Amino acid sequence: MYKRLGLFNLSGAALPEIRRRRALLALLLLMSCSCSGPCGQWQAQTCEGSTTSFSSARIYLPPANEFSGLGLELVQTIDGIRMYINVYGLEIPPEQPNSPNSRVFISFKDHSYNFSAVRFTGGQRLLVPEHVQSEIVEYLQEGQSVHLQVGRYEANIYPDKFVDLFNKMARAQP
Repeated sequence: MYKRLGLFNLSGAALPEIRRRRALLALLLLMSCSCSGPCGQWQAQTCEGSTTSFSSARIYLPPANEFSGLGLELVQTIDGIRMYINVYGLEIPPEQPNSPNSRVFISFKDHSYNFSAVRFTGGQRLLVPEHVQSEIVEYLQEGQSVHLQVGRYEANIYPDKFVDLFNKMARAQP
């Protein structure tokens, strides 16, 4: 019966075509699984506490690859807004052996520089200094992209949806 349907009647010339189709299908499946949300777009989240002192809001840019990438996050609490760089994968190397800081390279349209950021336990989260945070927010609000590089990780931070989400977060004042 299978021979009549042609299921096992494969010539040697048909095998490369089948392998090519399988490879394309595998590639398609891998690409569709690399990001669970809208990749490369700013997203927002709020958390209502029992009192306003426990409430928070955040906007974040997830990495393009959730298994090995760099993301940016702004968190607003009663103490103000803080910016964090998060990496997904291996830890960020310290600036010096046993140092609590890591080196970050940042590039804007018209200039670039290195800065030192506090590295949290586990080595996958950095606190961005306030003066650098202000500059990043200013550039993104002006519609300009920012490039960040930390150890083996790097990302282009685009302003798409940033201004609206940042303004909503800033108006919310937890």
